[in-house]
Amino acid sequence: MKKYILLVLAAFFSIYTAAAAERILTIEQAVDLARANNLSLKSADIDLLTKKRAKDTAWNKFLPSLQANGTMIRWNTEQSMSGISGYPSPTSMIPGVGSVYDQVLSSSFDLPRWGLSAGLDLSLNLNLALMKEIESTRIDYRSGRISRETAEKQMERDVRKNFYNILVFKENIKLMEQNVTAAEERYLQAKTNYSNGLVPELSVLSAQVGWENLKPALAEMHLGYTSMLDSFKMMLGIPITDSLEVKGDIQINPIPLDWQKLSDQFLARRLDLQSLTTTIESLKTSKSALQLQAMTPTLALGLSFDPAFQGDPLKDNWFSQMGDNWKQQSGMLRLTLALSLDSFLPGSKTRAGIHDMEDGIRKAEIGLDQARAGARMEIKTLVMKLKKSADQLKVLALNVELAERAYRMSREAYRAGSKELLEVEDSERDLNNAKLEVLKEKYNYLTGMLDLEYALNATLDDIKEVNND
Repeated sequence: MKKYILLVLAAFFSIYTAAAAERILTIEQAVDLARANNLSLKSADIDLLTKKRAKDTAWNKFLPSLQANGTMIRWNTEQSMSGISGYPSPTSMIPGVGSVYDQVLSSSFDLPRWGLSAGLDLSLNLNLALMKEIESTRIDYRSGRISRETAEKQMERDVRKNFYNILVFKENIKLMEQNVTAAEERYLQAKTNYSNGLVPELSVLSAQVGWENLKPALAEMHLGYTSMLDSFKMMLGIPITDSLEVKGDIQINPIPLDWQKLSDQFLARRLDLQSLTTTIESLKTSKSALQLQAMTPTLALGLSFDPAFQGDPLKDNWFSQMGDNWKQQSGMLRLTLALSLDSFLPGSKTRAGIHDMEDGIRKAEIGLDQARAGARMEIKTLVMKLKKSADQLKVLALNVELAERAYRMSREAYRAGSKELLEVEDSERDLNNAKLEVLKEKYNYLTGMLDLEYALNATLDDIKEVNND
């Protein structure tokens, strides 16, 4: 009985696990999933966190460098110290006499074999360029935010494009399955007509060959669809073993577009232009920092302590009579004001570097102007493509209607025995091609609109609002 219960529980667990691993996603759910799991975005988040930490701690440039040390030494040989001391005689008070009789005594004593010293050094260099360096960290963080937003927008666009591509492929598979079903029906109809003496056996064989030839193509499409889903799983950051199905349809609602209005309204919002503008701002800040560093004085502050232990560190107490046992050697407070004079010389390395940076800034500004012109051209091209797709869809929809009528009429005639199989297959092929062209054009319109949203850094609602003004 227990074994039976365990088997039932295991079966329920396996069913639950399989259900948990199965995913049916809409396009918005796919985007949210990719936003949470995408490895490229996680890497971009780490980069942004690093830049934010640098910005938040930029004040630490005003913290002095602090170094502490302690040294224990042992002399290789015994060390001694000698000195001369004078002791006045009783007659030293007699002018001209006592100095002659002064007793001069010489003394020497051994130093401890071991020695102990400590040190503490603080230093800080202050220059007006520090303020520009702090400003540079803020610009760098702003640049990191733009890069992070760019990565997220690209990811969202790519996920949506892949989602629509999967939907198109699914519709293509459905069309192929309809072709296989229709080919099977034609084969069965040919067998019936052959039994009734309406067609020769060759018609039956031709219908069977046409049906069998479609099966490998359908199997190949299913394999391609599986590979496409696996790639999409990697993009979404979900296990490749999970079952995934996309849910949605390919519907478009063309809207009027004016590329000039869109350019005027959204050009400044483009992420690539924002990135270039931030780069120029960073270059200007770096140039100002270099100028201030080289052409304004630097105040160097220093404070050092280097007490040495006067006794034997192995025998004497380190902490008793601190003022007597520890003596300062060369500790000091240092205040230094320095100015680089070679920076003021024409043709100096510093001045040449500043001129090089100015050239770089001018080149970056030219690049920004070129990018603006290219952006306007890109927006115009995308709008023209969208208009072309919208116009083309009207023609293609009419082609589908005509192809459906032709296929329906040829199939009815074939069943009546008045049409050849080849004519039916031709009309069916025309119908499928017309449907595929509609799917492709819808996909082109949807992806073109995604590219336009990315190029403008705007949502579809923003675009509609501008065009309605």
